[in-house]
Amino acid sequence: NMLGSWKNRYCTLAFARNQFTLDYFVGDNKAEKKGTFNIPRKSGFAKAPDSGDIKNCFSIEVGASESRKAGTKVTFSAPTKEAFAMWENAFLTAKPHSEALVVVGSSGLVGSATLKALSAHANTFTIKAGVRDVKSPKNASFAAPGVHVVAADMSKPKDLAGSLVGAKCAFVVVPGTADRTQLGINGVRACKEAGVKHIVLLSVTVVAKPDTLFGAQFIPIEQAVKTCGIPYTIVRLPMFYENVLGQTASIISSGKFYSALEDNGHNAISVADIGAAVAKIMTRCDSFKNKILNLTGSKLVKEKDFADGLTKSCGFKVEYVAVSYMDQKESMMAMGMPEWQVDGVTELQKLIADKDALFTNVASDLPALLGRELATPATMCEFAGAAIKAQKEAAEFAAKAEAERVAAELAALKLAAKNGDKEAIAKIAAMEKEKKDKAAAELLAKQIAATKQTINNGGLVLKKFGDEAAYRPRFVWIDDDKKELCWSKTETKDGSFKSIKLATSTVISEPKADGAKPATMLVKAEADGFTFNVDSKSDKTVDLKIEGTKELAEAWIHALHVICGHPKPAAPAAAGAGAAAGLVGAAAGAAGAAASGMSMPGASSLAPKAPTAAGVASSMGAPRVPSATSAAKSVL
Repeated sequence: NMLGSWKNRYCTLAFARNQFTLDYFVGDNKAEKKGTFNIPRKSGFAKAPDSGDIKNCFSIEVGASESRKAGTKVTFSAPTKEAFAMWENAFLTAKPHSEALVVVGSSGLVGSATLKALSAHANTFTIKAGVRDVKSPKNASFAAPGVHVVAADMSKPKDLAGSLVGAKCAFVVVPGTADRTQLGINGVRACKEAGVKHIVLLSVTVVAKPDTLFGAQFIPIEQAVKTCGIPYTIVRLPMFYENVLGQTASIISSGKFYSALEDNGHNAISVADIGAAVAKIMTRCDSFKNKILNLTGSKLVKEKDFADGLTKSCGFKVEYVAVSYMDQKESMMAMGMPEWQVDGVTELQKLIADKDALFTNVASDLPALLGRELATPATMCEFAGAAIKAQKEAAEFAAKAEAERVAAELAALKLAAKNGDKEAIAKIAAMEKEKKDKAAAELLAKQIAATKQTINNGGLVLKKFGDEAAYRPRFVWIDDDKKELCWSKTETKDGSFKSIKLATSTVISEPKADGAKPATMLVKAEADGFTFNVDSKSDKTVDLKIEGTKELAEAWIHALHVICGHPKPAAPAAAGAGAAAGLVGAAAGAAGAAASGMSMPGASSLAPKAPTAAGVASSMGAPRVPSATSAAKSVL
């Protein structure tokens, strides 16, 4: 009712830019548009008196137009009470369509931390978690009020662009794959195609060194962002505190974690702080237009800081064990990390050992950005310690329960054996054999550990070079930087030495048994052992004899294959039997990994795959420990 008479009109209502737009048509359909009312957010919606048979009336105040002053009231009648309620609800509760913030690569450490921080802004923005596989249970778990999981595969840039349409800001988290450079560029191009208003790019501090593996990968991606024509922010990241948690299983089982960082301080940072910082940039991206930020730590941290923090928070002694680059590489590759990625990590660690300014500079943009103190190794360990302690207690509980079960079973078998039960006698014999085999495996593991120490640090090995007739004890070591097998002319490392190059062309023979030999006037006695030959295929060949078992010789051979760069050398057969205690084993090197944009196959995948507390308990028939497992899930 506009001019004193009621007209039956088809109407549509929209809300954008903090005002309503009401279009009305000539008749009761959308065939011909009659006019438009622009209505302010405070529409003045009010229930109006019924007009005879015309009920469910309401009035609104329309904006100024050629024929009306601002605030002119127009009356409407909804056809039903339900329709009236819908119009009332629309006018009183309408909210504008929020702008989208998209994290492309939400499933990694940095992406998920950023997503968690962004969820606090879900009332202001539409948050999108971009993942490659939306059907994955892990990825599906990102969905929450105001957070939507969308397909975002950088290997499919056209599809990716569809998920980015309408985004105010997109955070491109480059994955840790060999083709990451092209994928990162694909992500930038998809943002441009979709009309994204601002790009935040994850990069690495080592991008300042073009001759490094990771630096060379990220330089073209940064260049793509800088030249795409869209406002951008580049965040360059160092190593992460959380890498040490990739070795949680080793910490629980042996109280140790490993890396080649030794006692070198570096400007690592917490992933949680990175997530909070990126979220702040994305929600206020206009303030960070075309900036490059170094989000490093404000203090240098050492591996000992994590050992001390975990010792305090876990309630048991945790030690850091330094290992060689060679042993670290061997372990990482054995756990499935590609060689290029392992070499990239080692480059970073060597820069840290050289005290390169990229890793020792603590002039970070992060404290000012967050406006608070940064997390420390102690606070990170305090956060994680409760879960680690709970898992250890659960594992000990399960082990104790299993030991009690075995003891009870053995007692029952012995009682049956006394009565001549042949099956019980056979089972006791099998259990004793299993116990003996386990003890032998543990002894072998210790021997392999000692051999690995010799490989890492050098030690006495029987050596025969060229046309020498007999083996002689010499100090032998592997120089993994120069890729050389070296031996001194004496039984110590002092003085001059010789070496043989270790390259892909080097041939290493299989071990052969070699019996003990008595001493002579010129040569010392030899114990039983295994010999193998290292042939450079150029001008030198050397034979080594490793006293002891075949597995000890295989440990040497495996290490040499790794240094030579031979494709996927098989790990020593016994290394998995009990090597988790004291060896680099499966856990080595995880703490040294630079998670900064690397997205390793999960830092946790480098740690020994120990079963969860609940899994151990249930598989052995022992009672479950719900308090421990729930604590582990809630904290970790």
